Amino acid sequence: MINEEINKLSDILLQSLYDYHFANNGGSYTLPKAMVNADVNSKQAIEYLIEKEYAIDSGQGSDNLVLAITAQGMDYIKNK
Repeated sequence: MINEEINKLSDILLQSLYDYHFANNGGSYTLPKAMVNADVNSKQAIEYLIEKEYAIDSGQGSDNLVLAITAQGMDYIKNK
């Protein structure tokens, strides 16, 4: 079960991806994997969003996460 801190962080990250999506014409947010790996809670929150299919990572094979919100993630934010 996901703990409350990770859940809050997941919601904040998803809202940020939502805002970024509209501010950048549907663009993906890029951040270094080393930065994410340095913070266990952020890493777990991002993994949770990907697992729930609220976000996708198109940066496989690179040193970066390239995160974008999915339609399912947008629906979650709109219905919150």
